[in-house]
Amino acid sequence: MFKEIKTNKNKNNTNGVFAIGEQKFFYKLLVIDEYKKELQGYNFLKEFYPVSNLIFYKELNTKYGLLVFEYENSVDIKEGMLVELFSNSKTFNQDKSKLVKILNLYKQVFLKSIKKTKENSCHVFFEDRIKSRIEKYYNKQFIEKYTNNDIELNSYSVLIDLDIILKSIKKYFSHDKNRWSVISQCDPNDLNIGVKPILFDYLAGGYNPLMAEFAVFFWYNLAQGSYLSPLYNGSFADHKRIYKKLDKVIMNKNKITHKISVKRKAFIIEYIDKVLVPVVKKTEGYNDWYDDFKNYFAMKILAVFDVSKIKEKDTCLSLGYLQLFYNDLKIDSLERFKKIINDL
Repeated sequence: MFKEIKTNKNKNNTNGVFAIGEQKFFYKLLVIDEYKKELQGYNFLKEFYPVSNLIFYKELNTKYGLLVFEYENSVDIKEGMLVELFSNSKTFNQDKSKLVKILNLYKQVFLKSIKKTKENSCHVFFEDRIKSRIEKYYNKQFIEKYTNNDIELNSYSVLIDLDIILKSIKKYFSHDKNRWSVISQCDPNDLNIGVKPILFDYLAGGYNPLMAEFAVFFWYNLAQGSYLSPLYNGSFADHKRIYKKLDKVIMNKNKITHKISVKRKAFIIEYIDKVLVPVVKKTEGYNDWYDDFKNYFAMKILAVFDVSKIKEKDTCLSLGYLQLFYNDLKIDSLERFKKIINDL
């Protein structure tokens, strides 16, 4: 009657699918701190977003907790996950109705929930990673190598100064401040969103800075989802079609050419128009949004993968975009942001 179908082992959790008779279930076995955060995030988000049905949860001991969800059958079909929309052969316009349906869900919740908060639920992705990742990943030798390092990224000449950026983001995250925030999961990536639509992964569910949410979305669709994650994240092994749609990144001496997914660029533009513009407008005065954005953006580049341990062209690609959006570009409006994306 019981059948184990699939198991994935990650650093802090084991997850998978099992069946009892004909009924399938998805489970997560997490270290106790993340179990508590995931359960809290789920209970918060379920009031605002379509989520999986949690049918069992338990602290197994002082080290681990278990969550069991009803299996979401819509992800069994080809178009079930967001990753499948970006790995098929359709254009953005052909899949636009499905993608806009997801964006409209975010827009609806963000407009209802936007307010200033000092606390947030996404410390686990940002503030907490200053010590656990930034300070552990990047030693003095690596920082010196990419300080005053000159590269060309697409049409931009970039002088990388990693030392200055690292000092700046550490200062930014050294204290809490009131930031415009929305109710979100703060991890809108291809494997956390079902086309239905439905959200998976609730670790950071709750009130999170609007620009943290956008920074994750932006970096994911600029370079992570169609390039870095399939190369360096084993979770994509079951989604083989995405490997046929990888962005092309060519490095010749200090010149890097990144052919960005046309479909993802259009998705970013649509997100800005459909979600960010009306939500920022509702704040009536969120003038320093870009300062928030660039710091969260920097952490997404530096604190997901260890950029010092990946291929050199991918290191330069990541640090080139970091320098470009952190210090070089002077972005003072969402319209200018859109123009830059179109020109990349």
